[in-house]
Amino acid sequence: MDNVKSIAEINEVIAKVEAELEKNCEIGARDKATLKNLLKAGKVDKKAKFFTCKRENSAKVVHHFVKVKGIPQSRFSMNAQPNIFILY
Repeated sequence: MDNVKSIAEINEVIAKVEAELEKNCEIGARDKATLKNLLKAGKVDKKAKFFTCKRENSAKVVHHFVKVKGIPQSRFSMNAQPNIFILY
């Protein structure tokens, strides 16, 4: 039963992220505060859109978009993070 529930949660997050994807965007997983500080420190002029996700599912969602959809993974991405982000 846990597998069915986690698959449903993963599919829900994937659907939300797919609705927001644009051309030339990057995907990754990171907490909001850390990513905002990394973008500011690295002088990156991209905006981030966040989607909440369970920590244990974040790597699976990012993997889906990188391997299946061909979206580049952000250099700021990490595994087991509470948020999925898209950089525009």
